[in-house]
Amino acid sequence: MFVPHALPLPIVSFLIQLITGGILVCLFIRILASWLNIGEGSNPLMRFIARITDPFLEAVRRFVWRVWIIDISYLVTMFLVFTIRALLLQSVMPLGW
Repeated sequence: MFVPHALPLPIVSFLIQLITGGILVCLFIRILASWLNIGEGSNPLMRFIARITDPFLEAVRRFVWRVWIIDISYLVTMFLVFTIRALLLQSVMPLGW
């Protein structure tokens, strides 16, 4: 049976996964770049990734401080993105899907 109002749900679910997945990939690339000392100043790709991830990281850094020399804001941000992704997908897609 065709249900017209349920048709956009897979599209919305796909968009949620695409956007949150992109944010997670950018965070992971930024973590690797910080370990490999790839600077953000001269590399246009790293400036783009920093522009995407900075709003999330700065929001988390206001509440989470560094533990010795380790910046755990990346880990907390990734956890929050995973949690928000799961909550959004759960609210968009009913349990029967």
